[in-house]
Order: sequence, then C-alpha cells, then structure tokens
Amino acid sequence: MAETLRPQLPAGARIAVGMVVLLLGLGLIAIGLTPSMSATPGMGIVGVPAGLVFACGGVLVLLPERLAQLRLPIAALMITALAGMFGWVAFGPGERRFTGSFGAGGAALSWTGGEIAGRAFFGLFALLSAVAALGLWIRVIRGAKRQ
Repeated sequence: MAETLRPQLPAGARIAVGMVVLLLGLGLIAIGLTPSMSATPGMGIVGVPAGLVFACGGVLVLLPERLAQLRLPIAALMITALAGMFGWVAFGPGERRFTGSFGAGGAALSWTGGEIAGRAFFGLFALLSAVAALGLWIRVIRGAKRQ
C-alpha cells in the first residue's frame, strides 16, 4: 500500500483545521464578490483567487482517503488560483505600493520598493505558478484519459 504524505493529525484536529481554513477561504471569496465590502474600489476582486487558495487547502485537509483521486484536481485549482492572485497584483489596474521586511537575531531590515520592482516580483511568481498549474492540469487530463 502506498504511503501517504498527509500529516497524521487526530481526526478532530484535522476537521477543525480544515473547517477553519475552508471557512476563511469562503469568507475571502464572499468579500471579493461583494464590491461594497472592499476598502479599496476595484481591489476586492483579488479576494476571489485568494479565497480559492484557502478554500482548496481546507478541502484538501478535509478530503477523506476514499476520495484521494480528487487531490490532484483540487491542488491544480489551488495553484491556478495562486497564479491568478499573483498575476492580478502584477498586471492588474491601479497603483501599487510595495514594502518588505526581514528580521533575524534581533535585527530587522525593511524597505520600500518601487511599483515596477514589486510588479516584476509578483509577475515572476505569477509565471512560475502558472507553469506549475499547467503541469498539474496536464497530469489531471492525462489521468482522466487513462480511466
């Protein structure tokens, strides 16, 4: 029998974590689909792919072993949503302000990057995520053809 890579949490803890993550994702999707809930006009729609990432994560945690064949398509959807989120930040309309920080050993470093540098950073991750998603979807389609 193949060894599972899923962490072996007690059933109650796994269900609790899965439900919290799933509900967080559904909440983000609801905010993204409700323009009046967004603090910045036009920006709330990014909540949809962000929420899908969390919702898919929650579903993967909750998915029983007998439905293990659904893991790959759900993971592909999750990475596709991640690519969409990164792509929206990189290429979507509107002004962007990027800041970052790093801390270790009591020392901290923070910086403010320009819009072009921030968009390029997110664009790179959008591209990498899109390539990963494409690879996953190819595996999903090939697996479906074999069945």
